[in-house]
Amino acid sequence: MREPAGVEQAVEEPVREDRFPHERVVNFCDAVFAIVITLLAIELRLPGSELIERVGADQAWGETSSVLLAYVISFFVTGLFWVGHMLTWKHVRRVNAKLVWLALLQLFFVVLMPFATRQVSEHFVVYALVLTGISLFSWLLRRTVVAQEDLRARLGAAQARLLLVRGLIPLLVFSCAIPLGLFVPGKWAALVFALIFPLSMLARRRILARGG
Repeated sequence: MREPAGVEQAVEEPVREDRFPHERVVNFCDAVFAIVITLLAIELRLPGSELIERVGADQAWGETSSVLLAYVISFFVTGLFWVGHMLTWKHVRRVNAKLVWLALLQLFFVVLMPFATRQVSEHFVVYALVLTGISLFSWLLRRTVVAQEDLRARLGAAQARLLLVRGLIPLLVFSCAIPLGLFVPGKWAALVFALIFPLSMLARRRILARGG
């Protein structure tokens, strides 16, 4: 008995080796982000009585507040990266090996966030390097998606350009924080992170006004 043409074609069509299940890749990335945020919270501890007796209550609570501030910053930074990750992957129709490897390289730096957060007060440059690494591969991933999925045709030139520029701004800001952290204390160098929001708003306004 002859199989229907459609079934025969489906059986004979070779499976492309560069394709991966979209849902599995996205779910894996989401799980890594969730685990990293959980690990950040594990570092939060109240000062013990031994620490208070050894260094005094003021210094002990001062160190605790520094750790809490670092956690808050890292939580929102990691959350922003996750939001950007979702904005990129919602446009992906075909997942190939290049996208998977860029995602893995991004996650390599993401999983360093708990370690980098512990170092932020004494080694701010390490923290800035990790953020720069996440931003770099996030942007490379986004640029690949824009080209591969032809987002300029699907979304329009302005929206595609805005997607790229909004991914580039964190990379530039975090990169600038590296040399800045060599000369000023980390708590002051971290203030440069706040530039991401006004720069993103300015870029959106100018790109949409010019139509790309």
